Amino acid sequence: MADCIIAGTGGGGVSSDELTARAAHVLAGKKFVGEDTDDDVGVGTMPNNGQVSHTLRAGENLQIARGYHDGTGVVNAVPLADQTAGNAGTGDILSGKTAWVNGRRVDGSIPIVDTMGNGDGRGNHSQWFGLDGNNHTFWVELPHRTAYYTRSDGKPHVTIEAAALGNVIKEQVLQGARFSCAYGINVEGTIPTWHASGDIGGQKVLDAFQDTAFIGDYGAKGRGIYMRVLGGTYVEPGVMWCFAPCSTALAQNVREGVPMFGMIGTMKDYAASCVPFENAHFDGTHISGWASGSFRYPTTQIWKPLQVGDFGDTGISSQRPSSYSLTWAFTPTVHLGAFKRVRVTAFIDIRNCKFVYQGGSRGYAAMTVSFMKIIGGNQGARIIQGAAGTMTGGLQQHDAGVYQFDIPVETFNEPVVIMVDATISQVQRISQKDALVRAGVSRVELIA
Repeated sequence: MADCIIAGTGGGGVSSDELTARAAHVLAGKKFVGEDTDDDVGVGTMPNNGQVSHTLRAGENLQIARGYHDGTGVVNAVPLADQTAGNAGTGDILSGKTAWVNGRRVDGSIPIVDTMGNGDGRGNHSQWFGLDGNNHTFWVELPHRTAYYTRSDGKPHVTIEAAALGNVIKEQVLQGARFSCAYGINVEGTIPTWHASGDIGGQKVLDAFQDTAFIGDYGAKGRGIYMRVLGGTYVEPGVMWCFAPCSTALAQNVREGVPMFGMIGTMKDYAASCVPFENAHFDGTHISGWASGSFRYPTTQIWKPLQVGDFGDTGISSQRPSSYSLTWAFTPTVHLGAFKRVRVTAFIDIRNCKFVYQGGSRGYAAMTVSFMKIIGGNQGARIIQGAAGTMTGGLQQHDAGVYQFDIPVETFNEPVVIMVDATISQVQRISQKDALVRAGVSRVELIA
């Protein structure tokens, strides 16, 4: 700035009142006359800043100092690229967001997923999941792949179908074992274990529940043993057998020769089909000999002496008509409740004889089987009652024959005496020939 020259006296001068410059408008140290000098020479106060230069970064500012600047200073900005250095790309920035990277604008592309969905919590529902056996982990694949997951409650998560975990329930899983399913996570089972009570030959044995067992039929499978089990339990591994006590399961309590679960019975079966008498031989169990004494028929109230046949021959020496009557009564009594039929084989043998007429009636031969029930009396006089089922037959003149009686006895459920009667009436020897009359019982069968 040039120095100010003030003119001398004369009519052409100016005063401070006519001036506008003030000390703050004049460089410090410079003299002047101005508005604030009162027509005297004043000294300027304006700072001389000279050359001012500065480089600004984004977000920075420069305060301009009050005073004089010589015009050579420069204010520069740091390049945007230098201030936005980075390696983010569009796939690193959320969709709808913008960033500057290395001086360039980048629009984000990462999808934003609201896992709340439509309020049903299925906004991030996955169809792909499984077990990683190597790492012992359960994995779930995010259905939206790489994305930003959010939720209004701040707890974004992935969902899968609960049914995919299975439908087992605690009542189907052992006690102490834990599982996860559609109904719960890490649930403990409730099935108790039915423990063995011991072993046989290294094979574990269970006790039948409450030691209960019974024999019965099971449809088409037939007869067998039912042993009660403890329902709703798991049988201890290694169990091979189930045991129920049965103190009466002894060979002597099972019919002789009958196998029963590895045991052969030894008990004699008196109710099985048998031949208790054959050709004068008794079994000694069902039939043991001939009865003795006298028998009374209530229908006639007549005492009839018992005649015991000895299977001997009766020779006829005269030619006068003769009659014979024999009764065989077997002892002991036989209980017919276990049998369906009684089969008796007997015979009458007549040789060199003929049946004759006497009193207007021709002679005959016949046999009868009766079942007599003892209803009272004593050893010397037992009272008996005839039973149904009698069969009779006859022989023609000069004929011998065998009688076989096959009598149903299903209706009898009581002990009886088996009796066989032989009657030969009005038989006469043929002249000049040796005659013979013979009768007997040869066989008795009890058929179950």
